[in-house]
Amino acid sequence: MFASKQTLKKTILLPAIALLAAACHAPEGYHAFQTLPADGWKRADTLRFTLPRQTQTQPCQYAVEIRHHGCYPYRSLWLLVSHNTADSLTFHTDTIECTLVDKYGHFDGAGVNDLYQKSFPLPAVILQENTAPTFKIVPFMKDRQLEGISDVGIRLTPATQHP
Repeated sequence: MFASKQTLKKTILLPAIALLAAACHAPEGYHAFQTLPADGWKRADTLRFTLPRQTQTQPCQYAVEIRHHGCYPYRSLWLLVSHNTADSLTFHTDTIECTLVDKYGHFDGAGVNDLYQKSFPLPAVILQENTAPTFKIVPFMKDRQLEGISDVGIRLTPATQHP
Protein backbone atom coordinates (compact mmCIF):
# COMPACT_ATOMS: atom_id res chain seq x y z
CA MET A 1 0.00 0.00 0.00
CA PHE A 2 2.90 2.37 0.73
CA ALA A 3 4.25 1.99 -2.82
CA SER A 4 0.88 2.81 -4.37
CA LYS A 5 0.57 6.05 -2.33
CA GLN A 6 4.04 7.10 -3.50
CA THR A 7 3.11 6.30 -7.09
CA LEU A 8 -0.13 8.22 -6.74
CA LYS A 9 1.70 11.23 -5.28
CA LYS A 10 4.23 11.18 -8.13
CA THR A 11 1.47 10.81 -10.71
CA ILE A 12 -0.43 13.82 -9.39
CA LEU A 13 2.27 16.05 -7.93
CA LEU A 14 4.90 15.95 -10.69
CA PRO A 15 2.58 17.17 -13.48
CA ALA A 16 1.12 19.80 -11.14
CA ILE A 17 4.59 21.08 -10.21
CA ALA A 18 5.64 21.14 -13.88
CA LEU A 19 2.50 23.11 -14.77
CA LEU A 20 3.14 25.63 -11.99
CA ALA A 21 6.77 26.04 -13.02
CA ALA A 22 5.74 26.73 -16.61
CA ALA A 23 3.16 29.27 -15.44
CA CYS A 24 5.79 31.13 -13.40
CA HIS A 25 7.95 31.64 -16.48
CA ALA A 26 5.15 32.70 -18.82
CA PRO A 27 5.93 36.09 -20.41
CA GLU A 28 3.93 38.93 -18.98
CA GLY A 29 2.30 41.78 -20.80
CA TYR A 30 1.47 45.34 -19.78
CA HIS A 31 -1.97 46.94 -19.85
CA ALA A 32 -2.86 50.28 -18.29
CA PHE A 33 -5.35 53.11 -18.73
CA GLN A 34 -5.29 56.72 -17.62
CA THR A 35 -8.58 58.47 -16.95
CA LEU A 36 -8.92 61.94 -18.45
CA PRO A 37 -10.53 64.92 -16.69
CA ALA A 38 -14.30 65.16 -17.09
CA ASP A 39 -13.96 68.63 -18.65
CA GLY A 40 -11.79 67.31 -21.50
CA TRP A 41 -8.30 66.39 -22.69
CA LYS A 42 -6.19 69.50 -23.18
CA ARG A 43 -3.97 69.66 -26.25
CA ALA A 44 -0.84 70.09 -24.11
CA ASP A 45 -1.64 67.21 -21.72
CA THR A 46 0.75 64.33 -22.35
CA LEU A 47 -0.16 60.92 -20.99
CA ARG A 48 2.87 58.91 -19.87
CA PHE A 49 3.04 55.16 -19.38
CA THR A 50 6.37 53.99 -17.92
CA LEU A 51 6.87 50.25 -17.97
CA PRO A 52 8.67 48.33 -15.25
CA ARG A 53 12.38 47.64 -15.82
CA GLN A 54 12.71 44.87 -18.39
CA THR A 55 14.49 41.69 -17.32
CA GLN A 56 15.02 40.45 -20.88
CA THR A 57 14.98 41.71 -24.45
CA GLN A 58 11.62 40.85 -25.94
CA PRO A 59 9.60 41.77 -29.05
CA CYS A 60 6.07 42.92 -28.22
CA GLN A 61 2.90 43.74 -30.07
CA TYR A 62 1.29 46.92 -28.81
CA ALA A 63 -1.89 48.86 -29.19
CA VAL A 64 -3.41 52.13 -28.06
CA GLU A 65 -6.87 51.75 -26.55
CA ILE A 66 -9.49 54.49 -26.43
CA ARG A 67 -12.60 54.72 -24.26
CA HIS A 68 -15.03 57.43 -25.29
CA HIS A 69 -18.57 58.61 -24.73
CA GLY A 70 -21.30 58.85 -27.35
CA CYS A 71 -20.96 62.64 -27.22
CA TYR A 72 -17.52 62.54 -28.88
CA PRO A 73 -18.06 65.01 -31.74
CA TYR A 74 -15.70 63.63 -34.40
CA ARG A 75 -15.34 60.55 -36.59
CA SER A 76 -11.66 60.08 -35.66
CA LEU A 77 -9.16 60.92 -32.98
CA TRP A 78 -5.63 61.80 -34.11
CA LEU A 79 -2.80 61.03 -31.69
CA LEU A 80 0.95 61.41 -31.45
CA VAL A 81 2.29 58.22 -29.88
CA SER A 82 5.96 58.19 -28.83
CA HIS A 83 8.16 55.55 -27.23
CA ASN A 84 11.81 55.19 -26.27
CA THR A 85 12.16 51.44 -26.69
CA ALA A 86 15.39 51.63 -28.73
CA ASP A 87 17.28 53.66 -26.11
CA SER A 88 16.34 55.88 -23.19
CA LEU A 89 17.11 59.21 -24.88
CA THR A 90 15.55 58.80 -28.32
CA PHE A 91 11.78 58.83 -28.75
CA HIS A 92 10.20 57.41 -31.91
CA THR A 93 6.88 59.16 -32.72
CA ASP A 94 4.01 57.93 -34.87
CA THR A 95 0.96 59.93 -35.89
CA ILE A 96 -2.06 57.65 -35.79
CA GLU A 97 -5.69 58.05 -36.74
CA CYS A 98 -8.08 56.28 -34.41
CA THR A 99 -11.32 55.90 -36.38
CA LEU A 100 -14.17 55.66 -33.88
CA VAL A 101 -17.17 55.75 -36.25
CA ASP A 102 -18.03 53.26 -39.01
CA LYS A 103 -19.10 54.25 -42.53
CA TYR A 104 -22.75 54.39 -41.39
CA GLY A 105 -22.03 56.93 -38.64
CA HIS A 106 -22.21 54.47 -35.72
CA PHE A 107 -19.56 54.07 -33.05
CA ASP A 108 -17.90 50.76 -33.91
CA GLY A 109 -16.06 49.91 -30.69
CA ALA A 110 -17.35 47.58 -28.00
CA GLY A 111 -19.61 49.41 -25.63
CA VAL A 112 -22.38 49.54 -23.11
CA ASN A 113 -24.80 52.43 -22.74
CA ASP A 114 -22.83 55.55 -23.61
CA LEU A 115 -19.23 54.28 -23.21
CA TYR A 116 -17.30 52.65 -26.06
CA GLN A 117 -13.84 51.08 -26.24
CA LYS A 118 -11.71 50.36 -29.27
CA SER A 119 -8.14 49.09 -29.73
CA PHE A 120 -5.72 50.35 -32.40
CA PRO A 121 -2.78 48.03 -33.11
CA LEU A 122 0.58 49.61 -33.88
CA PRO A 123 3.84 48.18 -35.26
CA ALA A 124 5.68 45.78 -32.95
CA VAL A 125 8.44 47.11 -30.70
CA ILE A 126 11.42 45.44 -29.07
CA LEU A 127 11.74 46.08 -25.35
CA GLN A 128 15.41 46.08 -24.39
CA GLU A 129 16.77 44.34 -21.29
CA ASN A 130 17.53 46.65 -18.31
CA THR A 131 15.41 49.52 -19.64
CA ALA A 132 12.18 51.05 -18.34
CA PRO A 133 10.62 52.31 -21.57
CA THR A 134 8.13 55.16 -21.61
CA PHE A 135 5.19 55.57 -23.97
CA LYS A 136 3.73 59.07 -24.41
CA ILE A 137 0.36 59.91 -25.99
CA VAL A 138 -0.76 63.41 -26.95
CA PRO A 139 -3.94 64.47 -28.79
CA PHE A 140 -3.19 65.83 -32.26
CA MET A 141 -6.41 67.75 -32.90
CA LYS A 142 -7.21 71.42 -33.49
CA ASP A 143 -9.37 71.69 -30.36
CA ARG A 144 -7.66 73.19 -27.33
CA GLN A 145 -9.72 70.91 -25.11
CA LEU A 146 -11.12 67.66 -26.49
CA GLU A 147 -14.37 66.45 -24.94
CA GLY A 148 -15.87 62.98 -25.00
CA ILE A 149 -12.70 60.91 -24.47
CA SER A 150 -12.89 59.10 -21.14
CA ASP A 151 -9.69 57.00 -20.90
CA VAL A 152 -6.62 56.26 -22.96
CA GLY A 153 -4.47 53.19 -22.50
CA ILE A 154 -1.79 50.97 -23.95
CA ARG A 155 -1.55 47.21 -24.15
CA LEU A 156 1.70 45.34 -24.78
CA THR A 157 1.78 41.59 -25.28
CA PRO A 158 4.76 39.37 -26.08
CA ALA A 159 5.02 38.79 -29.84
CA THR A 160 4.22 35.25 -30.89
CA GLN A 161 6.80 33.23 -32.70
CA HIS A 162 5.79 32.18 -36.21
CA PRO A 163 7.62 29.29 -37.88
